[in-house]
Amino acid sequence: MAKEAERIKYETEVLRLITLLAVAVGGGALSLALGDVTLLRTGLAAAGILFTLVLLIGGLRQHQIYSDAD
Repeated sequence: MAKEAERIKYETEVLRLITLLAVAVGGGALSLALGDVTLLRTGLAAAGILFTLVLLIGGLRQHQIYSDAD
């Protein structure tokens, strides 16, 4: 029973991370679409995409490790 509760907490945190990443990337894309395309905005958008990819890869690896432990 406790193991199932831990899994639900873990899956909730993963869902929260995915939601925050979607909002961040969507906000960056919207900013580029509605504003002037400057070097600063493009650089920040690229940094956001890179950060998102790093978090996604880290999350997938963590999920894989957690799933293998069962």
